[in-house]
Amino acid sequence: MNKNREHTDNRNILFRQHTNDIREIIQDTIFHTRANKVVHQNITLKRKFYEEEANSYYFSCLQNEKNFFKENPVSYIRSKNSNNILKRLKRGKYLPDISLDLHGLTQYQAQKKLGQLITICQKEKIFCAHIIHGYGKNILKKQIPFWLSQHPDIVAFHQAPKIFGSDAAIIAIIEVCN
Repeated sequence: MNKNREHTDNRNILFRQHTNDIREIIQDTIFHTRANKVVHQNITLKRKFYEEEANSYYFSCLQNEKNFFKENPVSYIRSKNSNNILKRLKRGKYLPDISLDLHGLTQYQAQKKLGQLITICQKEKIFCAHIIHGYGKNILKKQIPFWLSQHPDIVAFHQAPKIFGSDAAIIAIIEVCN
């Protein structure tokens, strides 16, 4: 065992003697970054954020207008020309393609989610949406119809039929651009 150790020590000494004059190599290679992809990704994220903000911008929290929708069931139509849309909505002829559940959210969070829903519907060309607000303390139940009536892209909405939650939900028709 001592012979092996002696041999190893000699090799280390010889190696150090031979490498004594050597200097360290300086890295001179160029690394290419993916700056373009990151910048493009940031731009798309900002664009998405601004679109969602733009759609939730229309929602106001005016306290005086809370009792705007006193009639039950809740219904709204943007223009009298599309009265047949409201009639078909009341009869349950439209089946929603997307659903949004707002249980447990604050008013601010619910506004943001509604803005996101409208953005998604317009991008995916979905014209009928199901919005579940639940019962709770009736805060969202009173606010959501008011918010939806303020948005220019909402054509009509009505209380959901019984199979979709009756007075705990709303079905909305959203204007989709071609």
